Amino acid sequence: MGTSYVAFIGFVMMFIIIYLLLKQKVSTMFAFSVIPIVSAFLVGMTPTNLGNALEKGLGMTTPVSLIMLFSLPYFMMMADTGLFNELVRKIVRHVKITPPVLTCLTIVVAMIVGMDVSITSIYIIAIPLLLPFYRKLHMSPMLLMFLTTLGVINTFDVPWSARMLRAASLVPNVKGGSIALFSKMLPTQIVFTIVLFALAIVLGIRIQHKNKNNGEINDDELEDTSQSTDSIQDDPELARPKMFWINIIFTIFLVVCLVMFPTIPSYYIFAFGLVVAFAYNYPDLKMQSKLLKKYSRSLMPVMPTILLSGVVVGVMEYSGMMKAMVNILLKIIPSQLGPWLYIIIALVGVPLMFLFTNDTWYYVMLPIVISIMKAYNIPGEIVVVTLFMNMGAMLTPIAQPQIYIGANMTGDVITIPQFIKKSFLPIWGLSIVWTLIGLMMGAFR
Repeated sequence: MGTSYVAFIGFVMMFIIIYLLLKQKVSTMFAFSVIPIVSAFLVGMTPTNLGNALEKGLGMTTPVSLIMLFSLPYFMMMADTGLFNELVRKIVRHVKITPPVLTCLTIVVAMIVGMDVSITSIYIIAIPLLLPFYRKLHMSPMLLMFLTTLGVINTFDVPWSARMLRAASLVPNVKGGSIALFSKMLPTQIVFTIVLFALAIVLGIRIQHKNKNNGEINDDELEDTSQSTDSIQDDPELARPKMFWINIIFTIFLVVCLVMFPTIPSYYIFAFGLVVAFAYNYPDLKMQSKLLKKYSRSLMPVMPTILLSGVVVGVMEYSGMMKAMVNILLKIIPSQLGPWLYIIIALVGVPLMFLFTNDTWYYVMLPIVISIMKAYNIPGEIVVVTLFMNMGAMLTPIAQPQIYIGANMTGDVITIPQFIKKSFLPIWGLSIVWTLIGLMMGAFR
């Protein structure tokens, strides 16, 4: 079949997947596992060739899926033991609350709670906990949700997050997978985190100057307001306060192993951590079984989606669709812009995310961009880390419906349109800052 026809089928497949997912006509698993198969037969793949493509494609995503299988339950278990809640309580109880401190504290709390990579839990815990402080200091709940969202964004790239695992599945040739990508982004993120805290301090100082008579909560008020930490409720059956320091030390040990021993499969390190932490936190096997059933609900449908994304990548790569599509695009893209295409996409990534879901961003658009940039000798991992931080996802309920929960946690004083209107330009500006930092530090080139 002609190259133009194969490319046409590839583009049609891409647009059909995006349309169906945006309109919520089918599940992501259906879109990834059925539509590529139809496209494969339309371009003339035999069952044998299709089988080989599926085996290779799923082989790319299986290790990443296994990481999620063990890492997500581990951090959910640590959340159940009260580890992250106690960290937040200790911080809130031992700091003097002023507007600049509170704005920084908002980001810190969101980042700590976000260690279990649950955006829902970040909004459910951080906003009710800090809202009384904001009200006492006459600070807007909109600012609370905005800064909490920045904390969410700053946890996107922890190696066990669904986003990082999606990204790692796109570059299976990169040794170390999500750990390697995280390490690549870490210097950029350190600088970006400093930028976030600088922004938080500036916002806090402006509010402090504006409310000169309400610049600080005194000790009595702090004691009263600190009762809001009671909103962080641990399950009395699951909380393990006596294991707090052991769990911190053991978690740090696992992270060190991930970094220091890249030859050991990451999924085994998390599997080891999960079974050992279960053994000393919940030695009762019935309790372990109960918790595993509970955690398995969080694995669905994200883990199968990550696994089945290998069908899309495998079919596009080994049917010739990817190559044909790239050749067409290379003829269209001006030669002067070609080497900078992925940077241009990164700079306009926030508004682009209103046209994508997280899955279509990573599994439909990124593979095409990666293939295009190969023609300009830009490695796939560079493209992935540059386009990874799709911050616009936190502005659209299509990609991140949890923002409805964040708005609800403020007592319904914030609507989603209001949040988008107030946060769009700042978050887009921060996305551009992230890209420029990465370019200046050499991570994105």
